[in-house]
Amino acid sequence: MLDHKLTIFYHTAKYLSTTKAAEELHLSQPAISKSIKELEKELEVTLFEREKGRFVLTPAGKYLLEKSEDLLDKEREIEFGIHQMKHEFSGTLSIGASTTLSQYILPGMLAPFRERFPHIRINLISGNTNQIEQEILHRNIQLAFIEGSPSEPDIHYIPFLQDEIVLVTSTRNPSKEVITLEELKQLKFVFRENGSGTYKIIQQQLAKSNIRMEELNQQITIGTTEGIKQYLKHSDCYALVSVFSIREELASGKLKIIDIQELEISRELYAIHKQGYLDPYANKLLQYCVKNKKKSW
Repeated sequence: MLDHKLTIFYHTAKYLSTTKAAEELHLSQPAISKSIKELEKELEVTLFEREKGRFVLTPAGKYLLEKSEDLLDKEREIEFGIHQMKHEFSGTLSIGASTTLSQYILPGMLAPFRERFPHIRINLISGNTNQIEQEILHRNIQLAFIEGSPSEPDIHYIPFLQDEIVLVTSTRNPSKEVITLEELKQLKFVFRENGSGTYKIIQQQLAKSNIRMEELNQQITIGTTEGIKQYLKHSDCYALVSVFSIREELASGKLKIIDIQELEISRELYAIHKQGYLDPYANKLLQYCVKNKKKSW
């Protein structure tokens, strides 16, 4: 429903790039540039300037971007409201999730949601917590589920689920069932990358016990929990991972949990969206997930 030239402007202003706007809208760069010039002529203002080879929004461009976002939000609300009146929901919803949630928690919620609302198409992207927060801030996704603590003032954080981080190793690895904090420092570790929600919470909780990450014997960094689990099965290393991520390995006897005296690492998992606005389709999914989260495992 939004005017075509305004849609092109919005995507160009969002990325400050005609190349990215062209890719997202499946148009040529000349078509993007032509549309921007026509809009500037129609409004009798300059929307973009070039500084050191980069696009920069003028005051008029910044104003139009803000109002375009408002119009896009209203368009989504109208579309949702009409479908609601017809008792049928169809549309596209882009969401994100940090690795633990996208691999081990959300699939069990999204599958029954799609069965109930088969005409709502969902695009799910995965990344570490920092990456997903940036996707929310840039309005590339409408809703996300993350690990880690609230850190961005322009993001609204909703407590969603309690998780526990546990120490695990291969069942083939001879080890004590319970260890001390001093013994923890002697173990060989596999960790997620710095920037992941899991890494951050481990760092914070160990600091409360006066243990720095540098004191641990880190052997290797692996960017996914799946990769970490596979590495553990073929080594004598240990890892601190979400209890949600190892249910199958515990049941099959491939991994085991080692208790740590005087250390318990628990965390809140959050649903997040841009501060001040929640997309109606995103709200539909969020309410469903909150209501049915215990049925998913």
